[in-house]
Amino acid sequence: MINKRVHSAGSVDPDLLCMRPIGLRTFDSDFLAITISGEALFIFKEKGLSSVIKQISMVYVPEGKQHLYDPRDRKTWKNYWVLFKHNAVKNGFKNLLPAPGITRLNDFGPLEKHWKQMILCTLENNESADEHAFCLLHNILYGISRQVVTSDLNKKSSSVQYTLDAMHKNLREAELNFENIAAGHGICVNTLRKKFKRETKVSLHQYFIGLKINAAKIMLSNLSYNIFDIAGFLGFEDPYYFSRLFKSKTGFSPKKYRESLKKENSPE
Repeated sequence: MINKRVHSAGSVDPDLLCMRPIGLRTFDSDFLAITISGEALFIFKEKGLSSVIKQISMVYVPEGKQHLYDPRDRKTWKNYWVLFKHNAVKNGFKNLLPAPGITRLNDFGPLEKHWKQMILCTLENNESADEHAFCLLHNILYGISRQVVTSDLNKKSSSVQYTLDAMHKNLREAELNFENIAAGHGICVNTLRKKFKRETKVSLHQYFIGLKINAAKIMLSNLSYNIFDIAGFLGFEDPYYFSRLFKSKTGFSPKKYRESLKKENSPE
């Protein structure tokens, strides 16, 4: 018999962020959340995935998997989340579970009403409300599956999409072997370089560096990470080189950038 129950659900806005724990975490239920405003850093350790999450993006992490999902700017970030038992949804809704990781959505509007109702149902302590919440979760997952779900790789040729995917999944690597990536898609690296530059307006190397700098910006907003740790996490063996590179791309040293964030987020 299927346990028709949603473990818990809610929304997080700037007023509630002071109560939200930050850093790597693991749940004993599947975790699904949608960022509807602001930006966050998402790290999925098992998949080696590190990426900036922008509106409107969904993250899905199966139970027991370590991950991080923290805001860049607490003043602007808002998300909706839900925890549910994997087997209950798998057995009840067949193929509606999304792929683990990040999925770009077109529109949160059609899902918001169901999500708000689901949150209210999880606050009630009776079987009827539990079943209603489970049905609303079905509506949400079905709505997600019906959307044209893409990532920020949308509208790119297959070889460029393949390369962007590799960059996001290997953000912690010092460098990427673009020859191997090109060969994995059946083309030579010079062809890949030309196609990538034509479609993104940026070279392969500079795009990869840009992803690292964006991830560093978000990690710097989290005071639990020191600058040496951030450099190492993003594949920079020399933290001083990382600091010089960060300043060349942003105009600020990592320390100054963090100080500017503190000023922005401090009460007036």
